[in-house]
Amino acid sequence: MLTLKGEIKISGTGLHSGESSSLRLRPCERAGIYFRGRDGLSSAAEAVVEEESRLTAFSLPNGLTVRTAEHLLAAIAGMGLDAVEIELEGTEVPIMDGSAFPFAEAIKECGTCETGKAAPRRSISYPVVVEENGGSRSLTAAPSEKLSVTYVIDYPGTPIGTQLVKYDVTPELFYNIISKARTFGLTYELDFLKKNGLAKGGTLGNALLFDEKGLVGGQELRFPLECVTHKVIDLLGDMALVGGVPTGHYIAVAAGHSIHGKLMRRLRTLFRQNNN
Repeated sequence: MLTLKGEIKISGTGLHSGESSSLRLRPCERAGIYFRGRDGLSSAAEAVVEEESRLTAFSLPNGLTVRTAEHLLAAIAGMGLDAVEIELEGTEVPIMDGSAFPFAEAIKECGTCETGKAAPRRSISYPVVVEENGGSRSLTAAPSEKLSVTYVIDYPGTPIGTQLVKYDVTPELFYNIISKARTFGLTYELDFLKKNGLAKGGTLGNALLFDEKGLVGGQELRFPLECVTHKVIDLLGDMALVGGVPTGHYIAVAAGHSIHGKLMRRLRTLFRQNNN
């Protein structure tokens, strides 16, 4: 079972609140991702997700509410950690540069170690499919001996267009490529968020922003398929709420946090029914 060698402190700004935020990551002796709140530790697997929230928010039995944690959770899962404790000052995880790389880099610099205990492993035994919009949006979890993600996005009439990636996720690939993909959006989406009191901390330094012609403000992509690759980060972070990302092949078509959440809840139910 892999955990951290020491403690990590990370500080930044909340994407939606616009307020300063910080967190600490600590080694843990038991398998899972745990958040420390006023009433002790609660597992991420106990998180109750706000289904209609645009903040990817969830609440925990220990009284804690956590917002925009998916990039952090993806980094923990992507870097192969089995056991970690998180203490969050405030309610929103810092957005950093809009990617998972600052978290992955901090984990790599801290180092990891084996606890000497075996980590429980979950895997997809048979295909599980969730759909939205009459099937035009879908997410499938299928059996596989390794963790793989195939993701397709389609933004017709925009510079983003249609993009597809397939990754066999390993800590090395996550650190070197996947983690570096930044969150993205269109100018009209940002206007909507700001009108609703969100994205107060959103800047061109922590998100890719497209208008009808392309990236605004002189921004440049880090690599050609950065947008769809960021969706892989979001998926891994959302699936971490199952209680660790189950091994399988995830196939996403025009998906997003809403449908990720539906699959996460389905998998939780299935694993609990099987006592796994």
